[in-house]
Amino acid sequence: MVQDSRRKEFLAMMFKDAMKPYEYPREEWSEDEKEFLPVFMRLIGSNKLVLDLAGGYGRVAPHLMENNNTVVLADLSLHSLRLAKKTLRNNNLHIVRMDFLYLPFIDNVFDGVWFTQAFEYVPPDERENFLRVLKRILKGDGFVFVNVAKVPNECSRFSYLKNYVYWRLIKRQPVMWGDYIYKIHSKHYTGWHYHSVVFTRRIEKCFQKISFRILKFMDGKNGYLTYLLQTD
Repeated sequence: MVQDSRRKEFLAMMFKDAMKPYEYPREEWSEDEKEFLPVFMRLIGSNKLVLDLAGGYGRVAPHLMENNNTVVLADLSLHSLRLAKKTLRNNNLHIVRMDFLYLPFIDNVFDGVWFTQAFEYVPPDERENFLRVLKRILKGDGFVFVNVAKVPNECSRFSYLKNYVYWRLIKRQPVMWGDYIYKIHSKHYTGWHYHSVVFTRRIEKCFQKISFRILKFMDGKNGYLTYLLQTD
């Protein structure tokens, strides 16, 4: 229990720091988003309810609202959501602040979930539970877009191993295999940044275990595994 408490406190601190670079948003459309969005929208159809999970300041939300869809834009960053409220004004958009590890929605409510450039913040010990919750809030024929950062997107495997040893043995922090905490340097922020990385396509076994069917897959040059999933 003490170890669990330490890990929760440690991750809470990491996530607080992880939000800081996003206080200065910019358009960052990736190739997999451009390719998958039309397919996702075609499958969703019209007059549906879509969750833009970890959607930040609403970069994708206007596109998800096409065809008279209603969108719930959910993010933990208060700064990003305030910007979304200022720039996005649409009766079909609902903006809520929440931690995506604790989704308060009722069962079988969403037709689709768009979850981009954020799966790397799901800790490795929370992946299965997170996917179970996604499945719970989706309708029986619901769809999920998700992309997953691989190790090569962040560092070499050897560099990752050194990073893990540093945090586990030298800094004596409650990291797990799959956690990756690294320094970033940007115009507005310098500090530690948390990611959870996937080493192989073992993530697909996790999808299958939770009963998600893979409809479309891309192993992108940007270091992401990208999936379009459907609930079985």
